[in-house]
Amino acid sequence: MSGLRVLVHLNNLALGGAQLNAVDIARTLRDRGHHPVLFAQGVDGPAPLVELAAGHGLELVVEGGPDTPARVVRQRLNRVADQHGSQVLHAWEVRAARNSFFGPGRLGRIPVVTTFYGIRMLRGLPRHQPLVLGLGALMGDGRAFGHRDVRLIEPPVNTVTDAPGVVDGCVFRREHGIGEQELLLAIVTRMVPDLEKDAGALLTVEAVRRLADPRVRLAVVGAGPSLERVRAAAAGVNAELGRRAVLVPGQLADPRPAYQAADVVLGMGGSALRGLAFGKPVVVHGADGYTALHEPGPLVEPHASRCMYGLGDGVRSPESLAGQLRPLLDDPARRAALGSWGRDWVVGRFSLESVTTAFEELYREVVTAPPGRAGWLRDLEQMTRFEFSKPTAARLFGR
Repeated sequence: MSGLRVLVHLNNLALGGAQLNAVDIARTLRDRGHHPVLFAQGVDGPAPLVELAAGHGLELVVEGGPDTPARVVRQRLNRVADQHGSQVLHAWEVRAARNSFFGPGRLGRIPVVTTFYGIRMLRGLPRHQPLVLGLGALMGDGRAFGHRDVRLIEPPVNTVTDAPGVVDGCVFRREHGIGEQELLLAIVTRMVPDLEKDAGALLTVEAVRRLADPRVRLAVVGAGPSLERVRAAAAGVNAELGRRAVLVPGQLADPRPAYQAADVVLGMGGSALRGLAFGKPVVVHGADGYTALHEPGPLVEPHASRCMYGLGDGVRSPESLAGQLRPLLDDPARRAALGSWGRDWVVGRFSLESVTTAFEELYREVVTAPPGRAGWLRDLEQMTRFEFSKPTAARLFGR
């Protein structure tokens, strides 16, 4: 079979993990001779993914804004599919899955593959088309929710462009006044309440206060609705310590220099995986105060099965996190050993090349043997209920 024409419906235009994964996979497909086109609904304010896609030479069609009615978005999606001659539609996350189901996938006209890289299963996704999950821990839930075809393809990391020495971390350090002998903790995240990403950043800011180590600096890179809250917390810690211990520079179009500059990376999901790809020791964040060093031992598979995410006991303890960091900061040999091990681990399990191959094989499978009209009709009642009944009930009851 010659190159496939793949229409990729992005979840949104922010620099989040799923969107970056989708762009990386599309670029790799293009380099292999396929013909991907990206599609997304517009947003208010900055849309950094537009520039990123353009930088990779990928075509990205943006329709409307956040309040554009779904029917308008789907009409445009239909036109793009027709103009592109799409053979398969790859929907990333829930909204894209619904647009695809009621748009080009209507009556099984074009086969649809849905990817959901969340940490908790959601209802309202088609059950009779392939559903790709990124977390092994959710496979049982996917089947329990009635999905007939559930696949595990873990989120990819571009271990070629995200690799030690590919970018210059010294530039990042110089720009932010971080000395060669200082120890840099780095968090690269979207500053949002979702998945408690902002809580992890705030907890780390407080841990720096507890460390009270003049060698230690923290850089929290990213943007989002919680940005000012994080900056306020940083300002408080800096005032108490009498120095710029915590930096919150905002979003970087290319955050790789921050990873390269770091001595230790903290975070979750794709950000934690990128830290490992850069050969850095990583402390994993999660819900309810979870923090743990990613190291050989019993936590490796639990971290992997939840895509570098953990579930805590509800106690958010800066002292506990400071206790995890202190011996690591005091032992450069330990940091080097963990960085080397983590790099090997992520290359072996999460490389972009192997993940793209898995999607490529799935596309060919559904193009050769699509679920068709029968599968679409079996999902129609459920999808209609979530499309119309649930939103109507929410409006009536003020939810």
